[in-house]
Amino acid sequence: MKKPIDPNLDSFDNEELPLGIDNDEVSASVYKEDDSLKNGENDGFSLSVGSESSANSSKAEDFTMREKHYHHHSSSHHHSHSHHSSHSSHAHKQKKHKKKLPAAAKIAIAVLAIILILVSAVVGTILFLEYKGKNELTNVKSETNYEETITYNGHDYVYNSNIISIAFIGVDKRDLGLEDGAVGTAGQNDANIIMTIDTATGKAKALAIPRDTMVEVSLFSENNIFLRNEEMQLCLSYAYGNGTDTSAANVTTSLSRILYNVPINKYFALDLNGIAPINDAIGGVTVESLYDFKNLNISKGDKVHLVGDLTEAYVRTRDLDNVEASLNRNARQIQYIKAFAAQLLPAVMNDFSIISKLYSTATDYSTTNISLSDATYLASLMLSKNITDFETKTIEGEMKPSTKMEYADVVYAEFYPDEDKLMQTVLETFYTQIN
Repeated sequence: MKKPIDPNLDSFDNEELPLGIDNDEVSASVYKEDDSLKNGENDGFSLSVGSESSANSSKAEDFTMREKHYHHHSSSHHHSHSHHSSHSSHAHKQKKHKKKLPAAAKIAIAVLAIILILVSAVVGTILFLEYKGKNELTNVKSETNYEETITYNGHDYVYNSNIISIAFIGVDKRDLGLEDGAVGTAGQNDANIIMTIDTATGKAKALAIPRDTMVEVSLFSENNIFLRNEEMQLCLSYAYGNGTDTSAANVTTSLSRILYNVPINKYFALDLNGIAPINDAIGGVTVESLYDFKNLNISKGDKVHLVGDLTEAYVRTRDLDNVEASLNRNARQIQYIKAFAAQLLPAVMNDFSIISKLYSTATDYSTTNISLSDATYLASLMLSKNITDFETKTIEGEMKPSTKMEYADVVYAEFYPDEDKLMQTVLETFYTQIN
């Protein structure tokens, strides 16, 4: 009699689906002192000092008379000038009054000003989020003990600090969290895909890690106290945490260990209920089926437009009688993500706000340390680097049935990566060859 594979793990077959600153230029007017005042001249009058007192008296008297005559003339002239100025000012005011803008024009200008302010605010917000996101994603201090330089097959490699890496985790639960607060009830991480982007070149990759990959998993108590590390399937990492952030962080740690401790900056863990809403938010995704879905009348090679519950069926279904069934499912998951991204990018180019809308939708069904500013920067990076496609790769290795005695009643699949191929993949993705 055939032993069932992973009977404790959920599958589609046995689970019911829900069928500026304005930069004002301040111009300073330069005051230039009158040269005539600077040289001691006084309105055209020059005073000469004589040596004789009679001459002084005569000249002083003559000066007094001329001064009175000047003041009288000046006063009359000033009165006349004031009258003329008043008349000119009145005329100027009348002329200016005739140039008043119509009320409609004033309203139009006011509306235009408001629009410009709103546009400036939106653009300013996007630029701020982009700047903040760039700092968060490119200046993360990793706690992993990765090697800065590696010598492999006679060549030297140095870690590429331009790499941004994000773990996308699919959790086999309808809603994230624990059941009655019990450790081990958070669910399992069935989908594990590392997305990387080189911010300098714009080269993007998606690296799929099989859920059954054997790795050292950190075990924690109900009070989140570290107990020990134990070798087990990667998919069990999510169970040891609070069902949200600490579970996702634990998976990220396990993924890093598989990839020779390279830093993984961010994570995004999605529950089952979130698959359909996020898929449908961009109008669904079209793929060429990699699997025969007999109960859905879909054959391998058929072109299928995934919407609603069909999306979950496509990325989750697997044959429990086949030890390598999870590898085929893994291939479908990475195919789906690539197809989703291919449809998402054109949508973002047409409407940048779709990033915030999608982020808002995903928030209801996920746990993540990716902020809105991170998402804004990533979208901006994809647009500026014209990232319309990315390379996909699945870790190669061998799938084996477990030989552990405590699993005698069932068959547990265990995946062991090919160490040489794994190292080559890590070097190609996270390092730069220097000789």
